[in-house]
Amino acid sequence: MTMNDLFDLYEAECIPRLQWRSQRDYRSIIIILRRAFGHKDVVDMRPKDVAEFINVPTGRVHRNRMVTILSTVFKKAMGRWCLDLNLTNPCTVIERWPTSPRERYVSTKEFLAFRATCRPQFQIAMDLARVTSQRQGDLLGLKWSQIKTENLPRDQWHIEIDQGKSSGRKKLAVELSEQVEKILDRAWLMEPHWPREYVLRTKHGLRYTEDGFRAEWQRRCRAWEAAGHERFHFHDLRAKAVSDNPDMMAASLLAGHQNSAITRRIYDRNRRFVKVAVMSDR
Repeated sequence: MTMNDLFDLYEAECIPRLQWRSQRDYRSIIIILRRAFGHKDVVDMRPKDVAEFINVPTGRVHRNRMVTILSTVFKKAMGRWCLDLNLTNPCTVIERWPTSPRERYVSTKEFLAFRATCRPQFQIAMDLARVTSQRQGDLLGLKWSQIKTENLPRDQWHIEIDQGKSSGRKKLAVELSEQVEKILDRAWLMEPHWPREYVLRTKHGLRYTEDGFRAEWQRRCRAWEAAGHERFHFHDLRAKAVSDNPDMMAASLLAGHQNSAITRRIYDRNRRFVKVAVMSDR
């Protein structure tokens, strides 16, 4: 059995269970893994082969991810597909390249300045990310049917969010505050008025694809950087929403984190979080 056989099994059984974007990313990585290891017999794979693969001068973080996926393929092979083979996972002893958590904090001043350079639909997307702390993919897929107001008292109005991260789906009810309602009102009035299935829609009334949205975002970022500013990611707006929230526990729940420790570790970009944590421990 060759590595290509294992990759075939992984693509057929595991990748279809992921979200669309993850499927695309994983398949592109599998193509690279096939080029490097596809011809080798499974039982001949050694840590030395993986070490040579990960030892690159650039793109090291991406190689880390590739080796993680390769390791997952071996775990499936050992525990599910090839129980008759005496396999070992050659990735377990490989030292990965060190990584550091992202610490970019987008100030309100630069948020507003960058926002002013964007088209109205992108301004709405930025405002929603800043206020609701939801991921880009979840905002692009947000439908008007998820805005729950009918037959409910005003204090129970909310947005149903089915977070689509590949590690597991989580359902959230995001409070429909007056601030969020005003943003949604602007989205409702945006042309075209039909079809109006999605909150964020293209000039044809359709859902933005993640690739299309990202391409436009990158164009804006390049222009922003060319004007002498430091660029940032759309995902940094999610971090800003959490960091700017005076209540870290509420921010953690809004972001859909498993616990506040994740919030503190990953999104502690505004130092005010340290004060909140100290106060809550007293």
